Amino acid sequence: MDINESNANDRLEKLGSSDFEIADGQPNIKGWDVKDTNGNYLGEVEELIFDKESRKVRYLVVDLDDNELDIEEKVVLVPIGLATLHEADDDVILGDLTATRLNLLPAYEKEEITVQFESKIRNTFTGLAAALAAGADTYQSHPEGFYDHEHFNEKQFYANRRKLD
Repeated sequence: MDINESNANDRLEKLGSSDFEIADGQPNIKGWDVKDTNGNYLGEVEELIFDKESRKVRYLVVDLDDNELDIEEKVVLVPIGLATLHEADDDVILGDLTATRLNLLPAYEKEEITVQFESKIRNTFTGLAAALAAGADTYQSHPEGFYDHEHFNEKQFYANRRKLD
């Protein structure tokens, strides 16, 4: 299933397979280590998923293979607002994400990002009760303001790092 067929709003695309590039002055984080705040290796950034309409990165594709914690080895999507760049090292830090939360994330099957899949990711962090109350499993498209949530705030992601010269 192609990402554009499965994504009802046809907004998301892998950066590597698009004509878009990382913004000038920002590092290309593909291949960087992903760690928790204690320095435990969690995985590696495999790809970035961006929103074609807003031209903003929405998710990091993280491969959790060979992690130092008891996390299922799989590939997951992590909303960009839940990660930050280390201030000096070429590492991505997942601050508030515990091994339990990472285990709860659905496995990312290449090219399959539906509104329901994104809702499952968000529900992992916001709680199932809120999702059920909002009818998240019945969305055919995202509710207005879906990407306005702090989980998609890329300013948090770059907060520790200055732009490259």
